[in-house]
Amino acid sequence: MKYVAVSLATATAVAVGGLAFVAVPRLLSTESTSTVGSTGSVSRAEVEKQVRENYSLPLVQEKPKSVSCAGGLRVRQRDSVQCAVTSGNGKRQQIMVSVTKADGNSISYDYAVLAG
Repeated sequence: MKYVAVSLATATAVAVGGLAFVAVPRLLSTESTSTVGSTGSVSRAEVEKQVRENYSLPLVQEKPKSVSCAGGLRVRQRDSVQCAVTSGNGKRQQIMVSVTKADGNSISYDYAVLAG
C-alpha cells in the first residue's frame, strides 16, 4: 500500500492505493496504544475495539456505535488503515487510523477524519 501525506495549513492530503482523500484536522479525538500480537501486528479486531473505546465523533464527543476497519496495523511508523465509524444516529464517517509510534511490543496510533 502506498502512503503519501502532504501537510497543509488546516488539512492533510492523503493518497492511499491511488485514491486521494483530504483529512480534516482532528477535533476531540484521542490516541490509542496497543500491544503487538505474536503475528507482529495489531489485529483488526483490536484496532476496531480501540477506536470504539477511544475515538469521539468530532464536535459531539459521542462514542461510535460501530466501527469497521479494513485490516489491522503493522509495527511500522506511518502504517495506516481506513475505518468506517457509525454514530448512534446512523451517521457514517471514514477515518484513517495511523501509527504514530512503533516501540518494540507496542504501537501508538491516532485518528483523522477523511473527507473525500
